[in-house]
Amino acid sequence: MNAIHPNNTARFLRLAAILTLGVGGLCAKPSLAQVHHLQMRPAPQAQAVANAAVRTETVALPSRLVALQATMTQVYPTIGANADGTDLWPCFGFSPNPNPDCATAGNPEIQLPLGGAILGFPSHVWKLQAEGSINGIGCDALTNGTTGPSGVAYKPCGQIATWYEDDTFDSTDDLLQRIVVTQGVEERIIYDSGVVDYGPAGPAVQYPVTVILNTDANFGYWPGAASGPNNGNCSGNSGYPLASPANPGKVYVVGGHTSCEGPVPGPAHFTTYTVLATPTYTQVTGAACASKGVASPCYTVSWMKTDEIHQDFDVFFQ
Repeated sequence: MNAIHPNNTARFLRLAAILTLGVGGLCAKPSLAQVHHLQMRPAPQAQAVANAAVRTETVALPSRLVALQATMTQVYPTIGANADGTDLWPCFGFSPNPNPDCATAGNPEIQLPLGGAILGFPSHVWKLQAEGSINGIGCDALTNGTTGPSGVAYKPCGQIATWYEDDTFDSTDDLLQRIVVTQGVEERIIYDSGVVDYGPAGPAVQYPVTVILNTDANFGYWPGAASGPNNGNCSGNSGYPLASPANPGKVYVVGGHTSCEGPVPGPAHFTTYTVLATPTYTQVTGAACASKGVASPCYTVSWMKTDEIHQDFDVFFQ
């Protein structure tokens, strides 16, 4: 196991976190640029049996977080279009009782089964400007109408989605994920989700489960947010440092202390790092709290990693 410290950006670059508290969905809205969504569904039992093979000390443990898919999807312009008020995509199958929002899929159409999912419209080429984009919103935050980090001020051009199976049976450690998007050989950062902690899954989760993490996103910075660190789509602290040495029961974000630059036409590399880790809390006082707008004493956190998965991919901006 490796220790993870929020301030050690060389070791912990590209890390953030998302989790659910049961089989279902969660949409978290901390004070940061991106809105994170999570869905968990029971995994096919065949996969559970395969992952329950006998292990011995002489055999290396296989990954218990199993990658399924990672992509950026077209999910707009309609936000909250489903019957239950969720976004149009992703959509999940629930046979034998069909989901009215996506009862069937494919050509020819078949019933979308339990465990099936449609993440959205795939696209490798993304428009920086609104002209020619599928949803009428370009991906460059400076010109797409975005004026702030959240709510109606934030104009996402799509969603970053990672889909994996969790066979860890670990309901007590925190689930962490960070997504960093870079361009060019100099690795200019145009997006950094920061370290987001949703806390432990808790005893209600029935393993194994499939997990989809999808985050509303545009890139770069909006007007007036050109100066970093933690500017524009490079998220800063939210709800952190902590008021007590325990998970607060809601999402908090540890800023990545990076500076976002504007996106340019060409390839962009998405690096995702999803981790289960044990938190350790440290009390600090005085300026360490006051400078962050938190009452003293307050608490910082570091993590000891227990499981991890990487799901990286590329897109092309035009």
